[in-house]
Amino acid sequence: MNKNLTLILCSFAFALGGGALGYFMGQSTDVPKVIDSQSQSADESDVVKQLEAELDKANDELTTLRSLSSSRTDAPVDVPPSGKKRLSPDQVREALRNAHYDPNPITRSAVFANLLANLNAENIEAVKEVYEDIPLGFESMHEYQLLLYGWGKFDPQGAIEYCNQRATGIGAGFATAGVLHGWASENPQAAVEWVESPENIGMSKLYNFGLVRGWASNDLPGATAYVAGLDQGGDRHELVKILTNEQLKKGFSPARLWVESMGDENNMKNSAFTNLTQQRSREHPEEVAVWLKEHAGEKYAEASFERLGDNWGQRDPISAAKYFDELPAGEGRSDGMREVVEHWAKDDPEATGNWLNEKEPSADLDQVYAAYAKEVSKENGEGAMDWARTIAEPKLKEKTITAVGQNWYRQDKAEVEAWLPDSGLSEETQKAITDPPKQSWWQSLRPNKSK
Repeated sequence: MNKNLTLILCSFAFALGGGALGYFMGQSTDVPKVIDSQSQSADESDVVKQLEAELDKANDELTTLRSLSSSRTDAPVDVPPSGKKRLSPDQVREALRNAHYDPNPITRSAVFANLLANLNAENIEAVKEVYEDIPLGFESMHEYQLLLYGWGKFDPQGAIEYCNQRATGIGAGFATAGVLHGWASENPQAAVEWVESPENIGMSKLYNFGLVRGWASNDLPGATAYVAGLDQGGDRHELVKILTNEQLKKGFSPARLWVESMGDENNMKNSAFTNLTQQRSREHPEEVAVWLKEHAGEKYAEASFERLGDNWGQRDPISAAKYFDELPAGEGRSDGMREVVEHWAKDDPEATGNWLNEKEPSADLDQVYAAYAKEVSKENGEGAMDWARTIAEPKLKEKTITAVGQNWYRQDKAEVEAWLPDSGLSEETQKAITDPPKQSWWQSLRPNKSK
């Protein structure tokens, strides 16, 4: 605690004690009073009640003083807990500024969340002053998400105007979606009317993300009906993901029943199956695998097997490979197996290759061979080329040979140049192999293999 605060607190405590002492001193005079025991007891009770009120007030103000004195760099910012007296706009401004410079992301986020949960018309101007020094960009996305959500709950039009002043184009659209998140959680019908108005229809696909997220948080059936009524498109699949997230909060069993109850006519069931599988199988792939097996071969579940293969393949590729091996032939099996093999090959290419060698070559495995060849080629281009040339489908074969050849060329230019003339490849493919595109830094990353 700094020296100035110590003086303030001491002065405050002295003032409080002096006030209490003065109160009692004011009760006596030079002229004696005759007071009976009953009236004396009543007077003392009133005194105690008033002192207790003064002490409660003092505790609130002491807490506020401590929060305002917190260092911007070496101490967490304290904010009165819920239920205490609200801070004034000036106090909110100062506490937010301190939190903005707090290097601890946990305490900084806690203060922003606590203060902006009580955002209102009285303190919004003070809060806006702080945000003038916070860039409207990815690095401060969380702070703006809190601001726009809280503001949208009580003054959405003002918040939208603010978004258009701080950003333009798509940037302003994303910010406005944040406002709609808060607005729709309070008044979804008003938010829908605004989104569907002629002047806003051009950005409605973007606005819908905030609208549906807020709406689904309080009225999932209403939000689901709204999404079902939208035209089919790439954005609707993402909106279904929002609905699935909310439904999954009730548990996997209710979410599973909700997904299964959907009709097939508008592709909603496909999206819901895929999204539920994607979200749940990240941590519980075995549970999802048992459920999906009941839907193997169904068109609406095909993409779900791919998501399961991706997530399960990262955690336990051997178990996942066995599972997909036992599924009936079809797109779901092939896509899921491809994802498993891609992850397994990163960790143990030899074991993955041995597993593939046990299988009879077939067109259903072309995508699997391609995934294996491309992954292995990052370390062993020559060995991967043999796998690439086993692919039956012509276009996929040429595409895979080109990708594998480019990786091989990066590893051993002379060896590839000696191999190409007798490779039987077209001149165009040979040229593409000897002119590989420059790789980004992240493409050259090689994670450690597990032991």
